[in-house]
Amino acid sequence: MISQRLLNFSAALGIFLGALGFVRTGSLIVGAAMVLTGFGQERRIERYLPMAIGVALVIVAILLPHGR
Repeated sequence: MISQRLLNFSAALGIFLGALGFVRTGSLIVGAAMVLTGFGQERRIERYLPMAIGVALVIVAILLPHGR
């Protein structure tokens, strides 16, 4: 399983890239990190809520009209 420290670092990297203007790339990285965070959880809400938010971020990243 992927370590939580690596997931936190990748989410922070995605936020940093989004702040620099690479919104589509940052959103994809944060979305992937959130989806992977949900796999290790045992309770339902802790598993599916991060996955749903991560999938929503990926969908938003794909639908951005002029993202870099």
